[in-house]
Amino acid sequence: MMGYLIEFIKNLCSECQSDRMACVLSPKCRRRYLIKTRILTGSSVEELPRFCYNQVLSNVQRFKDRKTALYTPIDDFIYIEDFFEAFFPKISKKLYTAMIEGKLNDVQNIINKTKIPAIYSKKYMNKSGIIRNILKLDKMIATGSFIYDFCKNLFVIWKDKNFWIADFQKGYAICNAHKSEINPTELLRMIIPLYAQGKNFNFSLETNEDNITISILISKKKLKKLEKEIWKQKFDEITTTFQRARFKFNFKFNLEDDLEISVEVGDNSAFDDINSLFNKVGSLTESENINLLNEIKER
Repeated sequence: MMGYLIEFIKNLCSECQSDRMACVLSPKCRRRYLIKTRILTGSSVEELPRFCYNQVLSNVQRFKDRKTALYTPIDDFIYIEDFFEAFFPKISKKLYTAMIEGKLNDVQNIINKTKIPAIYSKKYMNKSGIIRNILKLDKMIATGSFIYDFCKNLFVIWKDKNFWIADFQKGYAICNAHKSEINPTELLRMIIPLYAQGKNFNFSLETNEDNITISILISKKKLKKLEKEIWKQKFDEITTTFQRARFKFNFKFNLEDDLEISVEVGDNSAFDDINSLFNKVGSLTESENINLLNEIKER
C-alpha cells in the first residue's frame, strides 16, 4: 500500500506539472500540501517536483514582501537555505554555514555588517519601549524591520505579526506559524518573552524537559475595574480557552489582591494557543495589549 501511495503521488505531481499554467493557478493538491508532506517525510530538494516547489517559494516570498499572493501561506514548509535567502539574500550562505557549524557568535556579527533592518531581540529586550514599539507596527516595521532570535538549532523571525521558524534538527522552516506545535521547549523559551513585551504584566518561566510553566502576576492597580459578575464571566472565558488548548492552569488573588496565574504549557501546544493565552490574560489589564499573530484569513 505504501508503494502504491508513493507511486500515485509521483504520477499526480507529474501530471500536475505537465500543465504549468494549471499548476500555478490550480494545483491538484490544495495549497500544495503534497510539497509539505514530502518535506515532512525527509525528501531532499532534488526529490521534490521542482516547478511546484518554486511556486511555494514564490508565494511565500510575495507574502513576506507584502505583495499579493495566490493564497496566504499558513504553516507552509520550505528548506532552511530558502528561508535565509528570503530574509538575508546577500548573506544567506554565510548565515546558514555559521548556524550549521555552531558558530553562534558569528551570526549577529554577520547580520550587523549589513543594512538589513533586523532587530536582535536579546539586545533590546531589557530596554523599555523599543521592542514594544516594533510590535506596534510603527515606522520601523513600515520600513521592513523584523525581530529575530536564535540558538543552537533554531532561528526565529517575527515580522508583520507572523512567526517564521527555521528548525535545524527537523531540516525545514515554518512560514507563518499558527497551528504547528511549538517544540522543542527551547522554542517556547525564545518566543514567550516576546509575547510578554506586548502585554503589561510580569511573568516568570520554569522549565523542564517536557513543559514550561508560565507564572503571571498582574498587580491590583493594573487590573481592570470590573464587577464581580463580569470577573466571573472573564474567568469563564479564559477557562474555556485554556481547556481547549489543554493547558493546566490555576488562578488566585494574593493577600495584596494581585492576580496570580499559573499555566503549564506542554510540548503539543500550538502558536495560536500561546497567542490566545496571552491575549486572554492581557484582556484583564487596563493597558493597551498587542496581538503578536494575525488572524488566519485563508484564500
